[in-house]
Amino acid sequence: MCVGSLMPKPPPPPAPLPEDASVLEQRKRQRAEQQRQLTEDKQLQFEQRIAAFTGKQGKRSLMSGRTGGQGFKLDKTLMTRDTLGY
Repeated sequence: MCVGSLMPKPPPPPAPLPEDASVLEQRKRQRAEQQRQLTEDKQLQFEQRIAAFTGKQGKRSLMSGRTGGQGFKLDKTLMTRDTLGY
């Protein structure tokens, strides 16, 4: 029959040292600053994606280009009754 270990259990680890309140406050400020910077970066990336998608940043689209929503200009020889409903 085995009743249990005859060896005593190891002592529990020592309690963590009490940290200075200024160190805790500094860490809290650093976390808040990192979170703020992360939020700003996400917002900036979101705005850049929206601007690229709508064609207002660098690329021309059919709506914002020279023709202004009129579409492509086709040569008159390409327009036939069969292809474009003339």
